[in-house]
Amino acid sequence: MALTTVTHIPLALARVLPPRVSFRFRVLREGEVTAGGKRVLFFRNFAQIGQVCIAFATEDGEFTRYESILQQALNDQGEWLVIGYDDAAPKKIRAVYLTITAAGTYTFNITSGDGGAAGDPGTLDARVRVDKAAVSREVLVVEKPSSGQWRVAGYGSVADGDGVIDVRVTDGDCYAIGLDDWGVAFAPNLPVSEEQVIRPTVFLGWTYRITQAGVLPAVEPDWWDESVIGPQLIGTARAEVSRYYQPIAHGPLPIEGV
Repeated sequence: MALTTVTHIPLALARVLPPRVSFRFRVLREGEVTAGGKRVLFFRNFAQIGQVCIAFATEDGEFTRYESILQQALNDQGEWLVIGYDDAAPKKIRAVYLTITAAGTYTFNITSGDGGAAGDPGTLDARVRVDKAAVSREVLVVEKPSSGQWRVAGYGSVADGDGVIDVRVTDGDCYAIGLDDWGVAFAPNLPVSEEQVIRPTVFLGWTYRITQAGVLPAVEPDWWDESVIGPQLIGTARAEVSRYYQPIAHGPLPIEGV
């Protein structure tokens, strides 16, 4: 009988490491990059404010090193109490609640929320159409930073339907709001010029664009709607009806840095 030799080969079991998330912070002061050290500290809650769980410090005044944290630890915690501070005079500190779910660079703005012209410069391409036609209108850009306090990031007029709006942004999402021409309210004997927009004192959805310069009447006229075609006489001027469009917002929109 033949003997068979069986060799036992130990199996090397691969160790499966639990997933981790690596992230860091870009730390700003009032929306600006400033020199000097800044710190971002993580706490589980306000009651445990004396126990720092995760700490970040800027190395060049702007970026911190990456920290690698267990994904499960981040999931279990959910919302962290995060405090950022800068000891440069005048000292500033800001506390927010943050949830970290993915790897990357997060912007933390140590701001008093006073607004102003703070932020990184950028531009937004604006395109305005009314009934598919290119028109000149004003565009307002607003930002909702991580502080939750909305701020105006920029505004400007777009000539002939296309233009570029200069903005200053911090760490939030931006939205562009297109504003139709609200015109000026009717006033007795008001001199008006061509292309000026007049708004009735009792607004019903229509404005009136002056097609011939002149002077408005002493008594407000009976305004008409779009069923009346063509310019109509009001005082010594002429005007045609124009629908007023409520402001329309688009976003969040990408901002191109400069």
